[in-house]
Amino acid sequence: MLKIIYILVAILVGAVFNALSVPAGWLLGALVCGIVWSLAGARIVFSKQYFSYIIAIIGTNIGFTVVLERFVTYKQLILPLLLSIVLTIIFGVVLGRYFHKWSGLDKNTAFFCCLPGGASEVIAVSDEYGADQRIVAAFHTTRITLFVLAIPFFAGLLTDVEKQIFAQPADSITVLSFTAVLLCVLVVALLSTWVGVRIPFPGAIVFVSIGLGFIAHTFILPDISMPSVIPGVAQGLMGAILGTRFDRETARELKRIGKVSAFALTIYFGTSILLAGLFFALTSTSFNESLLGIVPAGAAEMAATALSLNLDSTLVATLQMLRVLCLFAALPFLIKWFAKKPEANHDVR
Repeated sequence: MLKIIYILVAILVGAVFNALSVPAGWLLGALVCGIVWSLAGARIVFSKQYFSYIIAIIGTNIGFTVVLERFVTYKQLILPLLLSIVLTIIFGVVLGRYFHKWSGLDKNTAFFCCLPGGASEVIAVSDEYGADQRIVAAFHTTRITLFVLAIPFFAGLLTDVEKQIFAQPADSITVLSFTAVLLCVLVVALLSTWVGVRIPFPGAIVFVSIGLGFIAHTFILPDISMPSVIPGVAQGLMGAILGTRFDRETARELKRIGKVSAFALTIYFGTSILLAGLFFALTSTSFNESLLGIVPAGAAEMAATALSLNLDSTLVATLQMLRVLCLFAALPFLIKWFAKKPEANHDVR
């Protein structure tokens, strides 16, 4: 019952933020609500399966906006994307070395804190190498929360002066059409979750749901547009889950490290903005799309933000997923080169 009450409150706060024209209001409002709720001591835990289903709903919504012609231009982005990924990896390794010196943490803990891979994979592997998993989890949770809070707001401020290529006037929609779209999204998301969890690579659910969402829109509901409230509520649900992850324990672990953690996160954030600027300079994408596509903040989260800002959410999802896949492929090599097994690492406490 408490979870239901919390979800309703979070969505309501998201709706208020959206009504006040806050950039990505549904997402940010629910996220802020979740953070306040968790820091107040009301601990709520959502299952991984529930979060996967919300991601699938977001992906299905993105699938309704897919324009196949744009995929032709994506191949021109491969080299700039690879360059940004290489620079991101180098930056993460270098920051990890300095974070070790600044914070007094052991080398493995500092390394895994700053490794820009998928948060879940990095946190899981860190324990095998004797790193303090609580600090690693706290650092990555804070990183994602910071990016999801700041990036949408920052991007939203710039969206007003940029051309919104997918912006469409609000059309009236009948109750029957709304019900048909809602049922279609829920069913496609359920199917995407079932298929996605059986594909052995990170973020498969996002790609599967986008593809199935595009198919559903093209062949089942070709003449019905997506009502804005459906992706809005989905973004609110995502924000509600993300907000609960930044709880008192996370804040306590960061406090143990002290001001160094805030300094490292600030450098992380600033460098990510610079990498997005580099990608923007080398490609024809807008700065906002470059920003949402390059920063290491989660494919589903940034794609949802792009969708709420009427940007090319398919491009953002594609760039984020390619980044995650490349980093996931490089993760074993990075660990082998820069992390030490506990028995061989005298710094591990």
